[in-house]
Amino acid sequence: MLSRLTLSAEHEELTDLAAALVDCVGAAAPRPDAVGRIRWQLTRKLLAHLAKEDNLLYPRLKAGSDARAAALAHRFADEMGDLAHRYRAYIADWPADRIAADWRGFGLETRRIVQTLNHRIMREETALYALLPGTPPQPGRNAA
Repeated sequence: MLSRLTLSAEHEELTDLAAALVDCVGAAAPRPDAVGRIRWQLTRKLLAHLAKEDNLLYPRLKAGSDARAAALAHRFADEMGDLAHRYRAYIADWPADRIAADWRGFGLETRRIVQTLNHRIMREETALYALLPGTPPQPGRNAA
């Protein structure tokens, strides 16, 4: 069973890995081993999470009786294709030799993609996941 608790825990892991990557690119000199290890972990966990959303979450919400949740799931699914494409392009555009040659540029691009990912996670947590069946209303929020 797919639960908000599981999805939110995955978001926390992704956020932690993204923060570790940003910390790594903040170093004055390239750290290729650390970058490679963290990017591999982030990519593996992100792609698994996206597949879970694409194959389990979005279809479940789209097929449910809550029209608002279905519409939001459609919108998020459409937007996610763009984020996944941008993330894959970021990985492909920055092989180890280019990272070493343009550490500053890699840092800038890394911060951009992490900002995009963090924004997406925040939106899913506050808008989409709140609509999962069985999710209790969050304090200070109206029950939908």
